[in-house]
Amino acid sequence: MGSISGCIASSASFPLEVARKQMQVGSIGGRQVYHNVFHVLSSIVKEQGPGGLYRGLGASYIKIIPAAGISFMCYEACKRVLVEEQEKVKAKVVEHEELLAEEIKP
Repeated sequence: MGSISGCIASSASFPLEVARKQMQVGSIGGRQVYHNVFHVLSSIVKEQGPGGLYRGLGASYIKIIPAAGISFMCYEACKRVLVEEQEKVKAKVVEHEELLAEEIKP
């Protein structure tokens, strides 16, 4: 589940990552090649076609699939531990409330 959601999120945002990297590479020499993100995106589509916006996505998946899966697994494990701990605390509170209620009764 986590791997699939990671792939979908990466696919949706990948063109912006490509644009960011192109802007960074273009400014290494101290000159500004692109004016803004839209200029980068339109230049890539004009020069390489729409597929140019997704160049390198496969390599990105190699990183994202295990990372997102592990992250989701850790999140679920921590959530389970915390929920169980919260239920234990609630049970103790109820137990103490019942004991107090018995002591207060006349």
